[in-house]
Amino acid sequence: MFLQASELQHPGLANKPRIGLVSGPRQPCSSPHMVTMMGSVPSYDLHGSVCVVTGGSRGLGKGIALELAAAGGIVYLTGRSTATQKAEVLLAGSVDETAAQASRRGGQGVASYVDHTLDHEGRQFVDLIAKNHGRIDILVNNAFLLSKPDSLFFGKPVWQQPCRFFDEQFCVGARNHVFLTMLCRPLMTGPGATIVNVSSGGSQGNTTVFPIAYHVNKACYDRMMAALSHQLQKKTSICMLTLWPGTVSTERMVVGKRHFAGWLTDPETTEFTGRAVVALSRLSAEARLRLSGRTISSAEVLCMTGGHDVDGYRHDMYKETMFSAALCTPSHVAPTTRVQTVA
Repeated sequence: MFLQASELQHPGLANKPRIGLVSGPRQPCSSPHMVTMMGSVPSYDLHGSVCVVTGGSRGLGKGIALELAAAGGIVYLTGRSTATQKAEVLLAGSVDETAAQASRRGGQGVASYVDHTLDHEGRQFVDLIAKNHGRIDILVNNAFLLSKPDSLFFGKPVWQQPCRFFDEQFCVGARNHVFLTMLCRPLMTGPGATIVNVSSGGSQGNTTVFPIAYHVNKACYDRMMAALSHQLQKKTSICMLTLWPGTVSTERMVVGKRHFAGWLTDPETTEFTGRAVVALSRLSAEARLRLSGRTISSAEVLCMTGGHDVDGYRHDMYKETMFSAALCTPSHVAPTTRVQTVA
């Protein structure tokens, strides 16, 4: 495993310590030139927070990493796609690209090449963060492996699919998240420590679009994390919750539009869920702990906190939640209402 920390710095910070080496409690950013670059101080209130986002090369992981960075976080993002070796042949994106974009957003992106099927790489990754910072403030369990080939995974009934699909879905999509959470737990001792599990309403439904292995994995993931959250509440002050995005216009959804076109009637951007994660981190410790153990949609979080998507719209939380939970066929679901927010 090769880990590379981006050394991009903000203009005017050449003589100051690298953000990637910041440790200690969160501190609001009050430097005038940073306010000019990033907007008001409240929008940069995660300055110095140590964040981990798994599966950050593209999709939801990338959107979450960018929004955490825009709020000032130090974002360690994992992935298997590098600048020279792609884990997905048909899809753009790598941890290097996301880390560079995160640094340009105002935070600090740290590209981490991690294969979450290998336990020793997960340990090395967490050891690196412990050495650099001694803590983790926000953990986002997002990494997901799509079994190959697509023609078998999406196009065949379960009796024509190899049993390895079940093992692969569970390995990166459920087991790896529990394992990484256990590794990170000793570093999450701060009052605002938060774990967000990015899952799907696929845990509750079944369609012909997604294979049974996918639905079984999501159901297993949700139940495992619910049980783990219950145990954490007894011993720690960590807030753990599960987040269900709605339909999201990820790179994979766009490329696979012949399969998913009917689902993209009113898609969320990947940054929408990122904004939900940031909104959760801005809640008071008491408010966060009241949500601990719950499963909640991205749209519901932003409706409660007054947030919206990057295009200025607020997705209807009831229809998005119902759509995600039921995972019905597109013909059975009315298009989601878009409510424009007032600037």
